[in-house]
Amino acid sequence: MNLRNVFILTVACTAGTAVAADGNFDKAFSVTGAPIVSVSTGSGYVHVYPGAGNQVHIVGHVHSRPGIFGGNADEAVQKIVANPPIVQSGNTITASTPHDDSELFRNISIDYDVTTPAETTLKAGSGSGDIEIGGIQSVVTAHTGSGSIHVDNVGANAQLDTGSGSIRATNVHGGGVLQTGSGRIELSASGPGDVRAKTGSGSIHIEGVNGGVRADTGSGSIEIAGDPTSEWRASSGSGTIELNPAPNARFNFDAQSGSGGIHVDRPIVMQGSLNRHHVTGTVNGGGPTLRASTGSGSINVH
Repeated sequence: MNLRNVFILTVACTAGTAVAADGNFDKAFSVTGAPIVSVSTGSGYVHVYPGAGNQVHIVGHVHSRPGIFGGNADEAVQKIVANPPIVQSGNTITASTPHDDSELFRNISIDYDVTTPAETTLKAGSGSGDIEIGGIQSVVTAHTGSGSIHVDNVGANAQLDTGSGSIRATNVHGGGVLQTGSGRIELSASGPGDVRAKTGSGSIHIEGVNGGVRADTGSGSIEIAGDPTSEWRASSGSGTIELNPAPNARFNFDAQSGSGGIHVDRPIVMQGSLNRHHVTGTVNGGGPTLRASTGSGSINVH
């Protein structure tokens, strides 16, 4: 047998040991009052939506990834299915990989589908995977290392963070903090609260805000609409900034563009010397300050 045939045979045998396996577990936990639920997975998605008022229902989809050499993928999956990594302590339920059993979970991914009472305080995390959350009315915290985050109809003060991926938050009942290393951020708010949004590279779109705003992007456009009851601050390294305060809003204005025009549709009382790249003034007698700065791009107030 020549070396080429030996190599082909070796690859074929190695590939034969890297067989994927799958399994599911389905667990229900009774709770009283508003539970605290934490769900995290090293690799996989997390979906959370409201369910029965006194039950947390967790379905896990366990997958082995090709690459378990010298081990039995199906055996690992079946062990996890038989004994899912979920712990209940009173009204606190935690689903996560045990630190003392990392060998069993090597090359394993778990997708989670969870239903829980709407009043749940929720923490969801994934090392690599998308997160979807809807209808959870208490505080929501979500983090993924690589993947998108989508939340809808959730409570105020949401904390959403992804290393790389977009964030879309609709019908958030108040403010929150949204941050991504690279990706677009969209937020529509429906209650009072301050908003913090930051992306290394991507656009930011915020509407319905009733409070303060801090929006920063390294490269991308920024759009903000709502009622500025406290300071708005928008900054882009390179991109257009569009501000749409409420029609009767009273505010101070301070805008600076390194390369681009500044345009204000409303009657403004100018302050300082005339400068097309730096404009300050008051609208409707003044109020909270709207600050906008961009290295390259126009700034518009409508």
